[in-house]
Amino acid sequence: MRSPVVCGVVGAVVVAAASLVTSVVPASSWVAPIPLRHSLLGRMVGLTFMVAGLGLMAWAWLTVGRRVIARERLPLLRMAGCWSAPLLLAPPLFSRDAWSYAAQGALVAEGYNPYDVGPGALSGHIIEAVDPMWMQTPAPYGPLPLAYGGLVAHLTMDPYVLMLAHRLLAVLGIVLIAWAVPRLAIACRVDPAFATWLVVLNPMLITHGIGAAHNDVLMLGLASSAFALALTGRWGTAAVVAGVAAAVKLPGGLVVIAIAAVMSPLAGRLHRFASLVIAGAASVLTLVTIGALTGVGSGWLGALDVPGLVRSPFSIANLIGMAASGVLGWLGEDTAAAQALQIVRLVGMVAALALIAWLSLRSSIHYAARAVGVALLAVVVLGPSAHDWYFLWCLPFLAVARPGRRLTTIMTAVSLIFTIAAPLNSSLRGATIPILTTTALVIAMAVPLLSHLRTLQPARKVPATAA
Repeated sequence: MRSPVVCGVVGAVVVAAASLVTSVVPASSWVAPIPLRHSLLGRMVGLTFMVAGLGLMAWAWLTVGRRVIARERLPLLRMAGCWSAPLLLAPPLFSRDAWSYAAQGALVAEGYNPYDVGPGALSGHIIEAVDPMWMQTPAPYGPLPLAYGGLVAHLTMDPYVLMLAHRLLAVLGIVLIAWAVPRLAIACRVDPAFATWLVVLNPMLITHGIGAAHNDVLMLGLASSAFALALTGRWGTAAVVAGVAAAVKLPGGLVVIAIAAVMSPLAGRLHRFASLVIAGAASVLTLVTIGALTGVGSGWLGALDVPGLVRSPFSIANLIGMAASGVLGWLGEDTAAAQALQIVRLVGMVAALALIAWLSLRSSIHYAARAVGVALLAVVVLGPSAHDWYFLWCLPFLAVARPGRRLTTIMTAVSLIFTIAAPLNSSLRGATIPILTTTALVIAMAVPLLSHLRTLQPARKVPATAA
C-alpha cells in the first residue's frame, strides 16, 4: 500500500513545483520572477515535469483501484488528503479562471455589478493574470461565489490571496463530495470504497478541483449532498441545498430530478411531476433569496452565454456547428455560415432540455443517480460550451449508478486522459513547439496507463442490509 500512496504524493509535489514555471500568474506575484519562467527551455522543462507528475498520480490511482476492487481496506480519504495537500498553495493549474474569480470578487467589493461589467473596469495587480478574453465579459456564475469573493476582497486586493480563498471553496466542495459519495453508494447498493476511489481519489478531481480552484467542485459537492440528504427523507432540506448548488453554477440545480424521484418513489408521472414542481420551486426560491440577501442579484442569468464564446471541441453541438459553418463558407454561403453555429447550438440545447424533461418524469428512485448523471452529461456535450473539467459534473452520480465494466472503463479512461492532457490548455495558445512537445509527452504517458484499464472491473454490489 505504501508505494502508490508515496507515488501519488511525489506526483502531486512534482505537479506543484512545475506549476511555478507553467502557470500564468500576475506580474506582481512572488512566482513571476522565477528564472525558468522566462525562457522557452525553462518552460519546456516545467511542462515535462508537469506531465510526469500527473502520470505518477494517475499510476498511483490505478494501482489503488486494483486493490480496492480486490477488497483491500485502504484509507482512501487520507490518501486523497495527502495527494491534495501539495497543491493547496500552488498557482492555479491549467486554467486562468481563478484569477477571474478574484477580479470578479474585487468588482463586488468596489461597488460594481459583475453582471454588467467585466474585470476590465478595474486596474492594477488584480487583473494582471485575467485572460484577455474575459476582461470585458460579465460573470456567468451564481451570486454565492461572487458574494464570497467580495467579502474576501474587502480584506485584501492581493490576487494571489484571493485565489487561495477561492481554492478553499474547492476544498469545501471536495469535503462535501467525500461525505456524500459513500452514502449515495450504500443507498444505491454499490461498494462505497469503489465509489470513493473512482470519485474522491480521482486525480482529475484533485488537479482540476483543488489545483485549478474551479467553483464547479463546490457546485458538485452541494448537489451530491442534496441527493444524499433526500435519501434520508429530508426532502425540504435537500431542495434548499440544491438551490444553493444552483447559486454557484446553474447546472447544480438539476439534482432536483433525483430529489423528486425520492419524494415519490412509487408514484405515477402526475405525482412525479408534482414532486418535481415542489422541489424545483423550493430550489428556485432559495436561489432567488441568496441573490437578494447577498445584494448580487440574479443578473447572472443573462450572462450564461458567456462561456459559449469559447468554441470547445468537447461539445458535440460545437463540432457539428463548426463543421456546418466551414462547409457553408466553402460553398460561398457566408450568411448561412455565420448563423450555422448558433442554430446548431440552439438545437443542441433544445435536445438537452428535452432529454432532461424526459428523465425528470421517467426516472424512478432506482435510477435517480443515473438520471442526474445523464442530464448533466447532456448539458456538457450538447451545450454551447464544454471544458475538460465539466465532465466532473456527472462523475459522482454515474459512479453510484451501478456502473458495469464498460461504463467503469470509460469513466476511468476519460479521467486519465483529462488528467494527463490538462497541460494542453489555453496558456499554450500559439506556442507551436510547447504544444507539439507536450502532446508527445502526453501520448507517451497516457498510452501505457490506458493499456492497463482492462484489469479494472467494478466491485460487487452491496446488499441492501449494508445500509
